[in-house]
This record gives sequence, structure tokens and C-alpha cells, in this order.
Amino acid sequence: MEAFIRIASGGTSTELPLSGTVRIGAIEAAMEPAGSGLSFTARALEDFHGSISLRFPLGKPGGGVFIPAVWYAGNTEGEGCFPSSRRAPCWTFEETRMPLPGIIGMESDGWTFIWMDRCASQDRLASSGWEGSCAVFRFPPHEAPCSYRGKTKLIPAGTPPLLSLRRGDSLQRTFRTFHADEESAYAAYRRLIGSCCGSSPSRARDWKHYRGSKLERLLGMVIRTDDGSAALIMGEGNGEHQPVYRFTAGSFLVKSLEAASAFLRTEDDALGAADPGRIGEIATKLGIPAGNGFLYSLAMKIGTYFLSAETAPGFYQDSISLDTDERGGYLGISEHPEYRKLMNARCTGEAMSAFIELYGKTGHRPFIELPLRVLRFYAAHQLADGSFGRWWDSEGNAIDRKGTNGAYIGTAMMRLLPYAGDERDAFLSAALKAMGYYAGLALSDGFHGDTLDADSVDKEAGVSILAFLLECLEGGYGGERELEAAREAASFILTWVWQEPSWLPPDSPLGRLGFSTEGMTSVSAAHHHLDFYGMLIALLYLRLARLDGDRLWEAQARKMMDACLSLIGCEENGYLGRDASFAGWQPEQINHTSWDYFSDEGNMNGTFGIDIAWVNVLGYSSFLSIAEEFPDILSQ
Repeated sequence: MEAFIRIASGGTSTELPLSGTVRIGAIEAAMEPAGSGLSFTARALEDFHGSISLRFPLGKPGGGVFIPAVWYAGNTEGEGCFPSSRRAPCWTFEETRMPLPGIIGMESDGWTFIWMDRCASQDRLASSGWEGSCAVFRFPPHEAPCSYRGKTKLIPAGTPPLLSLRRGDSLQRTFRTFHADEESAYAAYRRLIGSCCGSSPSRARDWKHYRGSKLERLLGMVIRTDDGSAALIMGEGNGEHQPVYRFTAGSFLVKSLEAASAFLRTEDDALGAADPGRIGEIATKLGIPAGNGFLYSLAMKIGTYFLSAETAPGFYQDSISLDTDERGGYLGISEHPEYRKLMNARCTGEAMSAFIELYGKTGHRPFIELPLRVLRFYAAHQLADGSFGRWWDSEGNAIDRKGTNGAYIGTAMMRLLPYAGDERDAFLSAALKAMGYYAGLALSDGFHGDTLDADSVDKEAGVSILAFLLECLEGGYGGERELEAAREAASFILTWVWQEPSWLPPDSPLGRLGFSTEGMTSVSAAHHHLDFYGMLIALLYLRLARLDGDRLWEAQARKMMDACLSLIGCEENGYLGRDASFAGWQPEQINHTSWDYFSDEGNMNGTFGIDIAWVNVLGYSSFLSIAEEFPDILSQ
């Protein structure tokens, strides 16, 4: 493979082809074959202060560039403050932002990927990016033209840092490459992972502890509403940011209704792992029994409360401020007041799916009558192409049509069919029309941002389509086209899964805890932190593996499930800096690179924080489904 080295020092810069050994000034550099890769070594013949760059011509002129978890077709979706081809044609990023160190893919009769081995020390870190059709790696790392430091913080690159080597010091990294013939970057990346990233040794597993800790934390987030019903608080104990979390919702970001469904799927004897004092406190404030039937009564209280989120016939807004009682769709009442009067398809679809499950467990008619009304609204106003849109007003006008939010409506419709009576054919027709649209979106790699907050390409765009297509395929609808679309959605999601441990400063909070990023999932091109969404993705991957027989999905499911056993607050780890009332909590935001949601420069590169309900609900609910559908994987 052709390579060039550029040495910059003392205001001068020299570039030479790098094959074998070359000397430029104080640096002697060598590129040698090493197994299936190339070993690069730079040795200082005398003290050196400067930078070292490597350039690999891998792409074709005008070809695409793809960086998993960072750069998707130029990041042109959304209008937020993040790296985008609208701002500059070429970028470089710290290697810690990618699921394989510094990985970059370049289009050339398919896709060619290049990445490095795991970094052993901070002074060997690099940045990777591109110049034209060449992949470029720089020591020390320097992000340009800007460095993305937070949701609202994209700062100019500034003066590049210098690498200091004493005479006799050396720098060594190994580069690996892989070429795939697939035209789709996501399908090509799937082939790379299947060929180059074997399964990892399982971490120590204790699923009994996981189940108990998740249930414990969920019970700790139960609140009594003003009408004497119940809900979950969005989050607690988040310091100066806590006002942001003074909300509840039936759907994302809280998932109170899914929590209610999970409570109904929990055997009463599982409460033995929970704090009896907490159960008694909840029972007293809600006026429900503390013994047998406690979880059933709690679920009924939550479900009843969120029936009131139907603010007009068939129009559902379930995000509620605990301070002002204002309603909106997906935080429309806080960060985005222009959406205060609108309904969000993702939130509505999630809530309706949960209500359908609640009805299946309780037979309580209001829990099915609401989904019938709401999904009639979507069936009546379905867009001509089959989409269920994103944001809607109460008159049935689609205010924002793009993205994958509407796939959640399709999932809810499929789950409604057994209860739809004479309307079954109408709902099925709408769902199948949507199936065609969202399958086409996946096959064209149209994974636009799923949530309003992310404002860019988000892994959950793939989650929404995959979940809907699996619902259709398992129900006997769709064929090879839809299965291929499901694979493409799963391949897109795969690009967000961390395949190796990333570099973390040993003296950082995560470093001291021995945390590994492997198996964690990155959030979006606009949110450069890791999260615990992997338990739900694992469930979807296991379902896909059951359909298409590809063991890659099962291997990746295991990797994510293992990662979800990390960072659970307990007595042994000091409840991760909190007190015993937070037992079972897991942080939403794991900052593994130079980024923080609140743009806090002191809270990057190995820190964690934010208690939020969805982490516990999604983890617990998905675990219950895995235990029900795939019990063997929990014992392997």
C-alpha cells in the first residue's frame, strides 16, 4: 500500500514516499509489513519538536468519505453546530471518536477502510481525516478546521500541538486496511466487522444483579402526580442541570409507559431484591398494596395518568413539565418551544405500543381505545409515499415530514392488529404501505436523524426502521426486499457500536474504574458520547439473527449486552459518586473523547454523568424480552 510521510518542525515541512526506511531531519521512519497490516515506527535521532503525518491514497477523486459514528455523507442533515461538509470539505478528528481507532473509509470501486491498533499511551494518540482522496493520520492529534467540543460548541482549530521526542525515543503504531466491494458504506463496514473483528471474551456476567439493580432504580424514579396517579421522573441528582430533567413522559426520554409494561412482566417474587422500605413508601403515597399486586397497581396508576396526554381526539402529547404542567411532544416545551402545540410521531408510536402491551396484560379498555383513536389519526393522514411523518399539528398537517420517526407508528400499528376488529384491514393496509416506504429508505441509506434533539444522523434512525421491519417480517409480511432492508438498517446501527476499547486517561473517573468502551454505542453525529442503548439493539439483533441466520448479529448482541453490565451504581463502587438511594443507576452520558453535551471542557475524556429514566427502562424492558425470547444467551 502506498504511503507518504510528512515531517513538520521549526517552520519547515518535508514529505517523502514511505516504503522501507527513510530519514527526514531528526526522524528516521519505517513502514514494514506486519501480519495483515503495516507497522509504522518513527525514531528520534536527536531531540525533536514537531509533527508527523502519514498520508495514504485510498480513495478516488470526488469519492465519498465515511467515518463510523462521526461522518455520514457529509453530515448535511440538520442545522446544528457540528462538523459538516457545509462548513468545510475536509476534516480531521481525534482517534477516540471512532469505534475502531482512527478508522476512515474511502470510496474506490467499493470501500477501503484504514485504522490503527489500540493506542497504548496518551503520547501516541493520533487524529485521522482526509485531504482529497487521501486518508491522513497526524501525531500528535489535531482536529481541524474546528474541534467539536459540545452540542453548541464547535471551536476553531487553533495552533497545532507539537510532538516532543527525546533522542532515542520512538513512536510505533500498526495500520490495518480492508477493502469491500459493496457500494453501500454500511454494508461494506458490516463485511469489515465480520472479517476483522472477532468476538471478544465475555465479561463477568451477573444477570440476576442486573435485573435487580434495574428494577431497584426504576422504583426509585416513581413519583406521585398531582391527580394521585404515578409516573417516572425524567432524572434526578443532576446538579446544576437538574432543571432540564424536571419532566415526565410516557415515551422517550422517560418511557414511563414502557416501565409500566415492564412492571407487569415482572414476577412479584422479583421484588425481593428491592428495598422494602422504598416499596412501602411508594405504596403509601399512591394508596396501593405493598404486597402481591403492588406492581400491577403501580402499572395501572402510570397507564391511567398518561391517558390524559390525549389533548385532542387522536392527538397525543406526553411530555409534561413537573414545574408548569405544560405539555408538548418530545421536550417541545423546553428546548424547542415552537413544537409546543405539535405531536411527535416517534413519541406517539412508542407510547401507543406500550398502551397496547398494557391492554394485553390488563384488559383495561381505555388502554386500547386510545391507541385505536391515535392510530386512526395517522392512518387517515398517512403521506402519499407511505411515511407517517415526524411532527404533526392537531388538524392533521405534517409540519416536518423527513426522517424515520414514523417507523414507530408502523410498529404500533402492527401490534394493534390483533385488537383492531373490523378496522384490521385498514390498519394493515396503512402499515404495509409504510413498510414499503421505510424499507426503501433503508435500502437507499436514508437514515436521517431520528430525534429532534440530535438534529443530525442518529443511530436510532436505524433502530426505528429495523424494529418496524422485524415486526412485519415476523408477522409474515414482506419478503426478501424487506429482509435486505432490515440487514441494511442493522448494518447502519453496527457503525455506532464500539468494537475495541478506546484510549481513556488512566487517572480519569472512567480510567480509575477500569471501564472499557467496547460494546458501548455512540449516539449521533451531533452527540459524541456513549450510552447504554445496546440492550435494545441486542434484542433486535437476536431477532434478526433468528430470521437470516447470520451469526454476526448474535456476536454483536453479546458484545453490547456485556457492555451494559458496566457502570451500575452499587455499594462496591460507591454508587458511582452518589448515595444508596441511587442504587442501580447507570449514567446516560459516557464522555470517552473531547466532547460533553453541556460543552463543559472539564467534563470530557473519561467522565460520566446524568441519571435519566430511559436508560433504566430500556435496559430492564429489553432484558426481560431477551430472557423471554432468548433465555439461552443469558447462560452462555
